[in-house]
Amino acid sequence: MKIWHKTGLVDQLAMPSVGSAWLLGDGAFETLRTYDSKAFELQRHIERLLQTLKFLQVSAPSASEIEGAVKSVIDANPCTPFGRLRITVYGDGEWFVTHSEYQILDKPLSVNRYFRRRQSGAGLAGHKSSSYAENALALRTARAHGFDDSIFVNERDEVVESALANVIWLEGERWFTPPLASGCLPGITRALLIENFGVQEAVLPISTMESVQGLALTSSLREIVGIERYEGNLYPTSKELKQLQTSFSSWVLGKLAL
Repeated sequence: MKIWHKTGLVDQLAMPSVGSAWLLGDGAFETLRTYDSKAFELQRHIERLLQTLKFLQVSAPSASEIEGAVKSVIDANPCTPFGRLRITVYGDGEWFVTHSEYQILDKPLSVNRYFRRRQSGAGLAGHKSSSYAENALALRTARAHGFDDSIFVNERDEVVESALANVIWLEGERWFTPPLASGCLPGITRALLIENFGVQEAVLPISTMESVQGLALTSSLREIVGIERYEGNLYPTSKELKQLQTSFSSWVLGKLAL
């Protein structure tokens, strides 16, 4: 696999072993899906990346530099039908882009509640930083207990997001997602669902999780994946979920064809 590293393509990535920002998780990243080697909503991802880097006070490559690197990496590593594109920038000036095959997760998920609260006003809340240790811990804890992912809850006992994605839920015929004030990441797919598919922001107390009609996770890589179980509560796959999944996938492919 060819990797873009700072100024060009390389066959292997060698990061500094001492005094390096990647050892500290001091940076930001974006991950998105490609469709027949076409990156979807790349501009939005670059904008969010640059916003996070500005917040972290990290010097960043320009948007045009990132776009050029993405094109070079995709051309060097074409993926069909789907690919995983990752852009990572660290605080010491190191940055790289990778593109590899992506296999769709085709089964509904089971999730539990993460055992610690996430503070909605924490310094990195809402930013996709490279400091992902707590997310990794949440995933390991979930999987140790037979779950696929874990739900974060804030200090007000409101649902925030999962370790890997934004959350949406169904009430009646409408889909909802936690507001940014919950501390959740401003996900790209989340925003597209709000702008184009009628998903609305609302607070979801964790105490009412078992009473909603349906749950799903959303991300640029996964699109929309249903949740079949939250701890001991089961959610049947609904026609509303299937319709949203199908409509969103078709809409994405239509946008890429323009």
